[in-house]
Amino acid sequence: MQRQTQDEWLSILRRAAEAGRHAILANYDERSRRKVVKRGAGGDLTILIDQVSETAILDSLRHDLGEQSFVFVSEELGEATVEGDEPRPIVICDPLDGSHNAQVGIPLSSLSLAVLGVRKQMRPSRKRHFGDVDVALVQSIMTDDEYFGLRGQGAYHNGKSLTRSRASKESERIETLGIECSDVDYFKELITRLTKKRVNKLRALGSVAMSLSLLAEGGLDALIFAQPGGARSIDSAAGCLIAKEAGCIFSDLAGGKKIDSVEVGFHSRVNILGARSERIHREIVRLVHEL
Repeated sequence: MQRQTQDEWLSILRRAAEAGRHAILANYDERSRRKVVKRGAGGDLTILIDQVSETAILDSLRHDLGEQSFVFVSEELGEATVEGDEPRPIVICDPLDGSHNAQVGIPLSSLSLAVLGVRKQMRPSRKRHFGDVDVALVQSIMTDDEYFGLRGQGAYHNGKSLTRSRASKESERIETLGIECSDVDYFKELITRLTKKRVNKLRALGSVAMSLSLLAEGGLDALIFAQPGGARSIDSAAGCLIAKEAGCIFSDLAGGKKIDSVEVGFHSRVNILGARSERIHREIVRLVHEL
């Protein structure tokens, strides 16, 4: 079985992402974007544009790679069955991140793709972790913004490196904090201890892949991705690599477990805290760790 390099995988993911994006935009009318077709493997309702994006992405990958040469794990389909347990890459797909935004016409959504097992071989039966992600791509649906990360080679926005230059002196307060949390009551708990003195602005975008990409670029200084019982790990597999390659720091919400050791899969949930520096990470942990 032929093994692709990280750069070759990036080209493969770009074609798949473009296919998915085109499928969404071709069906982005008020009726189609609200049409519910089933409940996906991730537990959420699947809308038509979720489904057409996923189908287009999978078809593109199969065209480039062959039917049984990779494992496909997606929000809607679940895990596509492969024969045997021979090592092969694992593709983690969120065909439409920000489905609610898309449903109601808010023009902020993305799709994310991550590949595990490029640099070292992985059997389908093996557990997968954030630290195994080698290539990641996040594509904005409504704009031409593309973010990608290659493990050990950096992160990029539309070809421009996101390897950030550290400011000589950081502000004492967090200028912009992103929060991805769809549960209103839990959101209120998260922000109980935040004050204007400590955090200048809050942003809740509704697409964790885009929020993680903006954390990588510096639009956000820190990001909390949390849900009651834990957020789904597959939602952030791509965005976390991009942000880590840009120099960001990650842990669980309590600041303890490092993100690389967290399993990626449908049954793995973790509330994530990311920050652009160790100082900001310590500050956010201090503000929320008692939840």
